[in-house]
Amino acid sequence: MENFVAAVRVVCFVSVGVCIIQSITDGTRLRGAADIVLKLIFAVAVTAPIVSGAFDIELPDLSAFDSTDYSYSTEIYENELCTQVSENISAVLRDQLKAAGINAEKIDTEVNISQDGSISINRVIISTSAFEASAKIIRGSIGQETEVINGSY
Repeated sequence: MENFVAAVRVVCFVSVGVCIIQSITDGTRLRGAADIVLKLIFAVAVTAPIVSGAFDIELPDLSAFDSTDYSYSTEIYENELCTQVSENISAVLRDQLKAAGINAEKIDTEVNISQDGSISINRVIISTSAFEASAKIIRGSIGQETEVINGSY
């Protein structure tokens, strides 16, 4: 830590010196030569602690992040896909019921996505006062074998 503080101090002093010399040589023929020399001095001041080994720069061990087991990612993906499909189907059903003049307080759709990617709707749980009319519309949209459950009444 002390080496780092010393290096920061050197960089600060060199920077102040660069500013002073640049302001003194402003408008003279020495300006270009002074700039080159000052930039070299600044570069040496910045790189000297690193080159001399004052700092032990250690790269983090990245082997802990090398994992070939992606099964947890697949499981998370499949769960999120089921959730998103369920929400999308519920939104479509809500819009259909709204178009028919039925206000549904809550619609939950339980879906199952098989390995071949096909989606099956297991059941629809609906909370509304017009349950029978809603169930008829839902079964007409999804299929007559769909289980529609009254969720609140």
